[in-house]
Amino acid sequence: MKLYTTTALTVCALAFAAPLLAVPPSAPRVSALRRAESRLDALAGQTKGGPQQRLLLERQRIRHLLEDLDAGRPVDPQDIDRALNNAEHPF
Repeated sequence: MKLYTTTALTVCALAFAAPLLAVPPSAPRVSALRRAESRLDALAGQTKGGPQQRLLLERQRIRHLLEDLDAGRPVDPQDIDRALNNAEHPF
């Protein structure tokens, strides 16, 4: 009975502490995503056709990442790196 109580309390403590241990993304990464979004928007306004659609798609991906970050949903850091890399080299 004591083992069951100890295990249950440990599991509850870890479950309640998990959200507190989550690390939010750093502000420079969020600002880099915002800059990339505006850069892609400007480039998309200067192009037409297929390349414009690729730029708009990348901008939409970045916008979804920013929305997820603002809402506090978890975002994979590799997705952020990939989005920033694709914004730096759009073609």
